[in-house]
Amino acid sequence: MNNNNYFKPRDIVKLSFQYQENKFIPYHLELSIQQKAELLKYYGDERWFEQITDYMGFITGVDNFLSLNLGVDNFQNLKRMSIQKDSFGCKWKLGEAHHLVEYPLHEPIMGSYKLPDLEKYFKFLHKKWPDDFIKTKNQFRIIAHSFGLFERAWSLRGFENFLMDLLINKEFSEELLEHITEWLIQSVNLMAGAPVDAIMFTDDHAFQKGMLMSEEIWRKLFKPRWKKIFEKVHHYGLYTIMHMCGNTSSVIPDLIEIGLDCMESCQPECMDIYQLKEKYEKNIRFWGGLGIQRLMAFGTPSDVRKEIKNLKNKLGNNGGYILSGAKPFGENIPIENIAAFIEEVNIPVF
Repeated sequence: MNNNNYFKPRDIVKLSFQYQENKFIPYHLELSIQQKAELLKYYGDERWFEQITDYMGFITGVDNFLSLNLGVDNFQNLKRMSIQKDSFGCKWKLGEAHHLVEYPLHEPIMGSYKLPDLEKYFKFLHKKWPDDFIKTKNQFRIIAHSFGLFERAWSLRGFENFLMDLLINKEFSEELLEHITEWLIQSVNLMAGAPVDAIMFTDDHAFQKGMLMSEEIWRKLFKPRWKKIFEKVHHYGLYTIMHMCGNTSSVIPDLIEIGLDCMESCQPECMDIYQLKEKYEKNIRFWGGLGIQRLMAFGTPSDVRKEIKNLKNKLGNNGGYILSGAKPFGENIPIENIAAFIEEVNIPVF
């Protein structure tokens, strides 16, 4: 449903990305099959669904595991709690979270290792895109490449090993990151063939108290490589979006400098999102900001409504904001709080 008589959902998001105000703040909501069933029971009919505006439309991109050679579309389709090998040579134990149990680079040496064939994978994606384009014709279209520089490096080398490599195997670290950078740039060239508005990446290089590595190491090894990737995205006239969990506040000026247009997640449990908005104003867009760990999980519907009003009025001021949970709504979120979200986000700010 489009709540605005003059603009399509895509237009409203583009206005926000251009730092222009609109009476509707664009938002993003993903619900599980179980949550949809609970909402149906909560409201008594399907009219609740008519309240939801799908502002963001996702085109099938490169998943975390590049699982084409397994004969499935995505690792999520595989049996839970099994151990499966992906196209990178990594083995994962599947569950609510996937855990790396084996990786291909046991020593800090690239040797003959090659990253998977992206052109082959994109031939598979091209078959899925026509349906995606039809479903997202009125939305702000995003195509994503999961697992960025840090995430891909540690998955190939092992988490602890790669953190140690950053300190004691610097030449290898640079070589590995350079391979991944060129591979991601190739992916950008292929993703840009879809009629999208933005390319989204992920790179969780922080935890809730700060960066997982020193800022000096991040600036030396990761910053210039992300700059190359973002420049390639901008070459195609597209926005850059990056999902980053944790407290990344110390490197936000660097991310702005190298061309990140929108940062996604913005966990209020570890960053003051209101302060960030005030500090950086029209230098970067924010997506997320609604607390999942505390507010949505343990707050009341009244608490949820109050915080959404604050987010819309303060972060939505002068555009540059997509309202969303800082994390997906897990099954522990009370259905009353999800209903409060749905009802409150659709109320105009003026």
